[in-house]
Amino acid sequence: MAAAVPDQPAAVPGPAAPPGVSPEQLRTRARDYIAREKFNRRFTLPATDSHDELTVTYAVAGKDRDSAPTILFIGGLYGGRFLATMADYISEKRGLRFVVADRPGMGGSTPVEPSQRLAVWLETVPALMRVLGAQHVVLGAHSCGVIYALNTVYSMPWILSPSDPRLYLFAPWVSPNHSGISYLSISSYMPSKVIGSFDSVVRFVASKIVPTVQFSSGISTAVSAPFAASSGHSGGTEGQNTRVSKHLRDDLCHEFRGVSAAEATAQSEVVMKALFSEDTSGANHESLLLLKKSVAGPWGACESYEDYPGKLDAKLREYFHGRQHSDVGAPVIPQAPQRLTLKVFWAETDLLIGKKGSAYFDACFKKFILEELGSGADNSVLLYESETISKTSHDTVIFPQYGALPEMIEDILRAK
Repeated sequence: MAAAVPDQPAAVPGPAAPPGVSPEQLRTRARDYIAREKFNRRFTLPATDSHDELTVTYAVAGKDRDSAPTILFIGGLYGGRFLATMADYISEKRGLRFVVADRPGMGGSTPVEPSQRLAVWLETVPALMRVLGAQHVVLGAHSCGVIYALNTVYSMPWILSPSDPRLYLFAPWVSPNHSGISYLSISSYMPSKVIGSFDSVVRFVASKIVPTVQFSSGISTAVSAPFAASSGHSGGTEGQNTRVSKHLRDDLCHEFRGVSAAEATAQSEVVMKALFSEDTSGANHESLLLLKKSVAGPWGACESYEDYPGKLDAKLREYFHGRQHSDVGAPVIPQAPQRLTLKVFWAETDLLIGKKGSAYFDACFKKFILEELGSGADNSVLLYESETISKTSHDTVIFPQYGALPEMIEDILRAK
C-alpha cells in the first residue's frame, strides 16, 4: 500500500562481509548505529480541545545544527523516523539536516483517531520546527506522505524559504480510482474493519515471508508482490538486476551511505526489525485514509488533486503578498514575489501508482509546467516539474543510490 521495500529476489545472495568482519559484527554495528540518540528523539505536543498531550518521536540525520539547511521529509506508510538513517551520510557530507518524524501510531508517537491524523500532523510541524530551531524548511515526501506534504504547504507556506520555496515529491500516492491498479481498487471496496487489520498482515509478511528485505519506508513490495504476480505485473523485472546490483555495489554504498554494501544491508535488516519492535498500529488508520474511507475523513486541501493546484496557486499569491505570518517567530514577508518549485520524481516501474496514476497526477498540474505557462511564466507563483528515475520501483526511487534524493539535495544547495 504506499510504502517501500526494494524489489530484491531471494535468489540473489547478499553482499559478502569485509575480510575479518563477521555478519554478526555487522549487525551489532548496525544496532549501535540506529540506537544513536539523534535517531530516537521525542517531544510532547500540548493538549488541545481535540486531544490530550501527544508524544512525537523523530530523527535528525546529517548536520545536527540549527544553522544547517533543513529538509523535513515525510515518509510513506511505514516510513517513520528510521528512514533518516538512509540519508544520514549524504546529508552530513553536504551539510544539511534531514528530519523525519513518526506519524501517530508509529514508533513512539501517540496513536489518534483516523479522522485526526491530518490535523495532528499540521499541529506537529510548527511544534517540531520550534524544537529544531528552524524557521524554514524544504519539504520532501514519499508515496502517501505526499498527502501530508500538500496539506502542509497549503496550510503554512511560511515554513518554506521565502526566497526560493521548494517541494519535492517521490512517487506521489494516487487514489486507486485514478491509478487503475486493480487490487487496490478492490481493496477500496472492502469494509473499513477489514482494512483496519492491515498492519497485522504486514507484520506477518515481514517476519515470516520476507524477513531480510532491504528497508526504505515500509513493505509495500512484499505485500503487493502476490497481487502483481496474479495480475501480470512483474514489479519491474526488466532492469531488475540493475536495481539489485546497485544495492550490492560497494562503490555506490560508500558514495551515498558511507559504508560497504554488506554494512548497508545489515543496517537495513536491523532497521526493519526495529521498526516492527515498536508500534505500527497507525498503519491501519493510514490505510483507511489512503483508500478514502469515510471513517478517516477527507484529504483536506488535496481532497481533489484536480482542484488542488489552483487552490495552492491562490494561497501562494496571498502569501507572497505578505499576508501570512510565521508561527515560529517574526512575520515572514518576502521582499519580492517568488515562485514555489514543485518537483516530482516518478519510478520507472510502479506497482502501486502505475503509468495511469502518474499521468493523472501530472495532468492535474499541467497548467503550471513551464512550457504551458508560456508568456505568463513571469506572473506564475507555482512551477511544476517531473521526471522519471531510470531502473527504479515505487520503493527504490527514494534510495540515494538511484540519484533522485542526491538531486534534491544538490537543488537545495544551489538555491541557498
